Amino acid sequence: MSDNTNVILKKYLQDLILELKKLKAILEFENTKITQGIIDILETTNPKKDLIVNSINNYYTTINSWLKTQEQIQEEINKLIKDTLSLKEMIYTQYKNTYKMLKKIFAQKKAIPKIQFFKSSFNHKEPILLDVII
Repeated sequence: MSDNTNVILKKYLQDLILELKKLKAILEFENTKITQGIIDILETTNPKKDLIVNSINNYYTTINSWLKTQEQIQEEINKLIKDTLSLKEMIYTQYKNTYKMLKKIFAQKKAIPKIQFFKSSFNHKEPILLDVII
């Protein structure tokens, strides 16, 4: 592989790492907002996140097609690939944590709270009138 191709490949890997960092930042922001209860469950879909994931997939496709033709991968490129994989694992963990948090929030929102009346607030000597509409 020529030096020119190596430079382009290195640039693609750096751009890929940048995209992964952007995705990680978005996921961390969403996770903190979800844990604080600020974001509603339906607001967790983010078109920017989807675009970044699509961009990452395109980078992976391009880089993998270039790497298949290369017989030796340089050490610097190996380091960038390891960084990419570690970021990918961190993002997976972030996705998993967000999913667990969303399940908890969904379970809380799904449960109907029970109303408890204190016995001392009612006077049992007087009858209680209720209007029931069917």
